[in-house]
Amino acid sequence: MIYAVYAAIVSIAALMGFVLGAINPEGMDPTLFFVVDLPATPVGMVIFGVSTVGVGLGVLLLLVAFVADRYDDAAV
Repeated sequence: MIYAVYAAIVSIAALMGFVLGAINPEGMDPTLFFVVDLPATPVGMVIFGVSTVGVGLGVLLLLVAFVADRYDDAAV
């Protein structure tokens, strides 16, 4: 269930990246993880949105899964 929500959020980030890349407002210069300069095209914005949202939410999801596995149900 949680993976479906994760996939939906990353898909929304991809869609919004494509829309922003198609509109191409002035001054938009995406930099992936402060290292890789991406073009402000629809494909570049999709890569930027999917990777940043995917990694950010993925790290939080892994952290929650790690804590949930270590939680002692018998202590409650």
